[in-house]
Parts: sequence; structure tokens; C-alpha cells
Amino acid sequence: MIKAILIDDEKHCLITLEHLLKATGEVEILRVIQRSSEAEQAIRELQPDLVFIDIEMPELNGFEVLDRFESFSFKVVFTTAYDQYAIKALKMNALDYLLKPISAEDVELVLEKFKANRIESGKNQISNVYKFSGDNIQDTIALSVQEGLIFVKLDEVLYIEGGGSYSTIVMKNNEQHIVSKNLSLFEEVLTDHPLFFRSGKSFLVNLRHIKQYIRGVGGEIVMSDGKNISISRGKKQEFLSLFHKV
Repeated sequence: MIKAILIDDEKHCLITLEHLLKATGEVEILRVIQRSSEAEQAIRELQPDLVFIDIEMPELNGFEVLDRFESFSFKVVFTTAYDQYAIKALKMNALDYLLKPISAEDVELVLEKFKANRIESGKNQISNVYKFSGDNIQDTIALSVQEGLIFVKLDEVLYIEGGGSYSTIVMKNNEQHIVSKNLSLFEEVLTDHPLFFRSGKSFLVNLRHIKQYIRGVGGEIVMSDGKNISISRGKKQEFLSLFHKV
């Protein structure tokens, strides 16, 4: 049985999640906690395998609770009502979450990931999200690769090339990281980041690393590593409007 602790200030959310987890027949609920100030002690005493924790709570929010631990002997799944900025931060740091209202299907998927040891809950990841505030996106992204997680600075990314369900992140130092996420996910996560521009179907480019623009129907840009990337006709004016011409 998977031993779990549930932390949420909303009683009806706790009741729903407890019911869904028990219905799987795979989870033993060690404690259901409404006051986040009680969470740290319960986690230390009961040693759960899995902690489901709400992000927004009075007293301490979910990140503040977890920040009290130097390391984690448990996996974390955040629960949250829709908040586009918080969800972008979670996705950027490869963290798992359940979106309220929580469904039985979502619970099953999370448990399958846990059993396959595919839930990531590193201290660095959670600290990155803790520092995330308002609509400011943080400057580091966690890439989930075969060996684990790689943390990269966004300003060191030259471009991201999509190919089906995979994306290749090309770095300033010529390193390349292949991630099993499609380009649309990166576009969604980075949509408010001023550095990145979707030039067409297959590329997100870092505007700071563009060396040249070549005129054409849509045009073509040359990146600092010499890579030529086409701009779709529909994106041409949007791209040119980002720069001052003299």
C-alpha cells in the first residue's frame, strides 16, 4: 500500500481526494490535515511515501511547508485550482500536480507515475517554484531526461526544435538535450517570457541569440551558432515588430 498524507485547507477538497484515493485500493491515508501549520510534524512523524499538498493555504502555503525540509524522503503532488502562472512554474520544474476539481482518472495517472518512479520532487525544483511570484517567470527550467533532471538557464538556450512528441533544446555551449515533450508545451510554459518567439511550426528561438535576418516571403533568421531557421509568413510582421530598425 502507498502511504499518503493529504494537506488542504478546504474540507470538501480533502473529502473528495480521500474518497478517490481510497477507491483505488492502493493507498493508505495516514493523516488528513486542514491546518498547514500541522503538516511538517505529521510528515516527519508518519514518514509517508506520498504527500498531496494544496498550494494556496492560510498560515503556510504548500511551498512554505516543504521549504522546511532539507531533503525529501517522500514524493510530492501539488493540488491546485487553475492558476496559469503557478501551473507554468510547476511544468517548468517538472513537478506533478492535480488540477481541481480532481477526477478519478487524474488520481489513477498520478499513482501509475508513482509506482513507475516517475514523480520528481527535488528540493531545487520546489525551491524554484517557491521563488516564482506574480507573472514573472523564473530563469531556470528543469528538463526531464532519461538520466533524471537537468537544470538549464533560459538565457543560455539558443532555440528549441520540436519533432513530434519530442523536443531538442540546443544550448549556447553546443550541448543538446532531447526531452519527451512536444514544442507546444514549451510554448505554453514560455509564452510570457520575453526571450522566446515561436518562429513557425518547429522552432522556439531565443531572441538574444539571433545574429541575422534574411528577407523573404516569411524570411529566415540566422542564429549565433549558424543555424538557419525559417519564419512562417504569418509570423513575419510579429517578429519584425519586436526590433527597432535604424
